[in-house]
Parts: sequence; C-alpha cells; structure tokens
Amino acid sequence: MSTSPDVDAAGPDAHTPAEVVADVLDDARDLDLATLKALSHPLRVRLWDLLVTAGPATSTTLARQTGESTGSTSYHLRQLAAHGLVEELPDRGTARERWWHAASGALRVRGTGDAYETPSGGEVVRAFGSQWASLRADSLERFHDRVIERVEPESWVDASVDATSFAYLTLDELDALSNELGAVLEKHAGAARSRDDRPSPSHRRIEVQIRAFPIVDPREEGATPRG
Repeated sequence: MSTSPDVDAAGPDAHTPAEVVADVLDDARDLDLATLKALSHPLRVRLWDLLVTAGPATSTTLARQTGESTGSTSYHLRQLAAHGLVEELPDRGTARERWWHAASGALRVRGTGDAYETPSGGEVVRAFGSQWASLRADSLERFHDRVIERVEPESWVDASVDATSFAYLTLDELDALSNELGAVLEKHAGAARSRDDRPSPSHRRIEVQIRAFPIVDPREEGATPRG
C-alpha cells in the first residue's frame, strides 16, 4: 500500500480527493473470478479477515480463534497463499510453525468481465459480498457490546464514530462524496496500514468502515434509476 499524500497541502503539488483515491485504486489488485472463488470459502475469508484485522498469526493461533483444527487452517492458508492473498513470513517462523500475514496492497472486486457474467460467477460475487458484509457487521456489533458492557474505555468510545446519514444526491455528488471520504481515510490510515506489528502499547488496531451507496426508495420500488 502506498503512503498517503498530504491532501491538505497548498500549491501546485496539492492533490485533490479524486487524485488521492485514484492513486490508491491504481495500485489495487482486481480479483479475478478464480481468486474470488477461493476467497469466498467461509473459513478462508475468515482466516484472511483475521490476518487483515489482527496482523500476522500462525495456523495454531488461527485454529484456536476459529475453532478449527490446525490441519484445516494450514490447508486453507496454503490455498489462500496459492492465490497471492496471504504470504508466509519465513524470518519469523520455524521448521515446525509457520507465520502468515495478509499480502500487502488493496484488493478490489469489480465483478466485471465475461467470467462474472454467468450464474456461477454471480453466485461467487454474492457469496463473498454476503460473508464480507457479515464479518463487518459482526465487528461493529462486538464494539457496541463492549460499549454497553462498559469494558471499552470511555476515551476510546468518545474518539470513535458510528454515524449514518441519508440524503438525496446526484451521481456527481455521490462520486465527490466517495472520493473525499476515501482521501480522508488514506490521509490518516494509508501509511499505518503497512504496520504488521503494534508499534507501542498506545496503538490500537482501528477498523474504519466507509459506505456510501444508493438505496431504493420504498415509494419507488421497481423504478429504473436515472443516469
């Protein structure tokens, strides 16, 4: 992942939000259908998510976290590695215990191309999308539970945000909103995403969820969108 440029910089070298997001997407890897299918396996997407959210781990650690056997997690980690989604950390492991981490760089699921334009291709995209959305919802729910149970420090709760907004926007306005949100994320978290290890006790792993998408107005159910 590239480091984030200073989007607030003044002068001719300043980057617009659209340029910042474009730079990130230029480096993103578009997943082909075969790779997405491999990732869509329920255990594999969970293993990959754990490596993304919590950093490097061994198959033994991941087995404890998922309730699976070490043999099973080892097998599925190798399948993820075969598609370039995870990588072994040879300098950190031993002959008996391998360490794995999520491959660096952004991933993008575009769902376009002949392979995707089939019923089976559509099901792969649907399966991955459903599992990924469920993982993100579970993560947010666990945070809410910690807040309700008073186990999350109040200072960290106050610094967090969980906001939802609804508005009528044009296509251009939605595009501008998405670009600006992406630029803010890259500014604050771009460089930090490359950290595999926790730099200090004052650092915590932060999950940022950004969503902005059109919904169907119940009053216009079945209507064809314009533009």
